[in-house]
This record gives sequence, structure tokens and C-alpha cells, in this order.
Amino acid sequence: IELQLFADIGLIGLPNAGKSSLLNAITNAQAKIGSYQFTTLDPNLGDFYGYIIADIPGLIEGASRGKGLGTKFLRHIKRTKMLAHLISLENNKPIKVYKQIRKELEDYDKVLLEKREVIILTKTDIIEDKSQIKKIRKEFKQLNKEAFSLSLYDDESIKSLIDGLIKLLRKKQKGI
Repeated sequence: IELQLFADIGLIGLPNAGKSSLLNAITNAQAKIGSYQFTTLDPNLGDFYGYIIADIPGLIEGASRGKGLGTKFLRHIKRTKMLAHLISLENNKPIKVYKQIRKELEDYDKVLLEKREVIILTKTDIIEDKSQIKKIRKEFKQLNKEAFSLSLYDDESIKSLIDGLIKLLRKKQKGI
């Protein structure tokens, strides 16, 4: 017997996208964080105003074929109601990174592509030209994806993300 749902939101993305750091910042979690890949090997859970958020270990290209314990990590994604796809702006091509992870989800189980998804652009503090962030968010909106931007060094962006996630969760709960 395998538990199917255990989290309202699953934080997904490449290693070092800031998933564990975000979980710690917005919940009561104490997830281990580090500046190296695969710090997280098992999901970490946190309470987010009565909702459960799961920090899913980072996915890499080939995860759907088992590379980097990928199928183990992808199995956890099946157990979430909604996906929050974190993309670090350390990546020069955020849309490409997004599509790479979406491809791994599709190759593992097409049902994963049907889950509600939001984009969270992380580490925005490394971008000097803030108009670039707006441009990237607009690119995601053209894909019909809601996109938030976040720096864990900016309390206003954390508050904005928290408010946005709560609104989305309440809409989902009401079936909207």
C-alpha cells in the first residue's frame, strides 16, 4: 500500500533552486540547507497556515529514467495536490529549465502535467536589472502560468508569495 496524497503543495525544481530555504522561511520546518546538490534526499514537510507543503528533492535531467534517484523523487510529486515550480534566476534560461523539469514529469507520468502549477522565480536578488525579472514573469504568463518572484532577503517578496499561495490554496479548496 502506498500513500497517494500527503501535501497540498509540492515544491519542485532543480537542485539548489531554493526549495528547502523557502520551506524554512514560510513554515515551521527545519529542513537542512546547503549550497551543494542533493542536500535534500527525502521530502521535508512544513505547516503553512493549516496546509502542508512538501519540499521535494531536486530533479535532474534523466530523473524519469532513475538518474539521481529520480524515480524516487518523482513518486513523491504524485502525492501532492498542487506544484510550486521553483526556478533559480542563477539559470540564464528559466523557460528552458522549466521545460526540462516538465519533460521529466511527462516522461514519468503524464498525469503530473495535469496538476495545478505555479512558478516561483527564486534568488531575484542576484539580478541587478529588475526589469529582467518582469520580462521573465511575462514569459511565464504567456504560457498561462502564474509566476511569483522571490528573494529570501526581501520580506515584501516573501509576504507577497505567502498571500498569493494562500489565495490559490483557498480557490483550489473551493473548487475554483
